[in-house]
Amino acid sequence: MHPFEQTISIVGPIVVSIIVLTLFFKFMSWIVSQSKGKETPRNITLTGILDKNTSATIHVGSSQCFENVRIIGFTDSASFKDAFPHSMHGMLILEHQDGRRILIQAKNVRMIELS
Repeated sequence: MHPFEQTISIVGPIVVSIIVLTLFFKFMSWIVSQSKGKETPRNITLTGILDKNTSATIHVGSSQCFENVRIIGFTDSASFKDAFPHSMHGMLILEHQDGRRILIQAKNVRMIELS
């Protein structure tokens, strides 16, 4: 047997199996991403204290405060797999009474006053 044929008979199946496995896992990833649908923020609820309709005043470390806002939830770093900036992970989502939404870094929140 020729040395080229010996090399191809060993390397060929390995390369083909790598290609097949890559295609399989890409297909499985596509199926999972199609079945998830629209992502929603993680909601936070503390029974009797904080729910979706409780308005709050959020004090941020830079002596800024957001008054009469609702806490919607947090950005979930596990749900973003592609080009999502690292600085946007773990953001607190706030909503004003007129519907505007604000994302602030959760680590910068100093105090939450519930009204």
